[in-house]
Amino acid sequence: MFGRKKEKSRAQPYTRLAEIYDYVMRHVDYVQWADYIEAVFARHSLSPTRVLDLACGTGSMALELRKRHYRVYGADGCREMLDVAVEKTRKTGQNVEFFHRNLLDLSGLPRFEAALCLYDSVNYLMTIEDVGMALQEVHKLLLPNGIFVFDVCTESNSLRYFRRLTDKDGGDGFTYVRESFYRSGIQFNRFKIRFKQTNESVEEEHRQRIYALSDILTTLDASPFSLEGTYDGFGFCEPDEDSDRVHFVLRKVAAA
Repeated sequence: MFGRKKEKSRAQPYTRLAEIYDYVMRHVDYVQWADYIEAVFARHSLSPTRVLDLACGTGSMALELRKRHYRVYGADGCREMLDVAVEKTRKTGQNVEFFHRNLLDLSGLPRFEAALCLYDSVNYLMTIEDVGMALQEVHKLLLPNGIFVFDVCTESNSLRYFRRLTDKDGGDGFTYVRESFYRSGIQFNRFKIRFKQTNESVEEEHRQRIYALSDILTTLDASPFSLEGTYDGFGFCEPDEDSDRVHFVLRKVAAA
């Protein structure tokens, strides 16, 4: 007797990974990240009540901040990731509203005292011009004196951890292989996912542009924001090209 033929398909980034994303990223410490964001707020003398989590994914960071009594909203360009976020929010009984928006079109959203774009989501913008456009979009959403916090991964990070990496794992009803490599300024992550119940195999390729810090800083200089801080990793030291991750804190200056 022959088994069912394995169905194989290619998918857009995150559209099928969404189903297993929280398992794949279970190592991410959202409590630590939220602690750091609150430390950033304090360091920059901001006590926001309304916070927008951009590229919010499955909503883990938004839900952690909601536990801390912020009025949190999430936005993401992938409908499938948002579906998971909405279901998680329903199960926890938290009040978080989500919007289907990408970083280059944030039209129609309310205004906020703080906006976040974390876990190297800005690296998914494939040109420095797109980074500039995203800054313009975020600036429109912030109230005067509001801040925007985002981070990027550096080339050092890609060369140190993802130059040539293969990761195999699986959970309840699925297995996956992730192949990561760095080439010509782009970090590639290729996922091959097999869903056991349907015997379906899906491939997704994720690409991130790795920017020089000097290019990011030049783009920030040309933006409507005032740059208030650049920090290495999860501390408050000055970053350099050897940093793995750099956080930026921008301020929307109130009109005179």
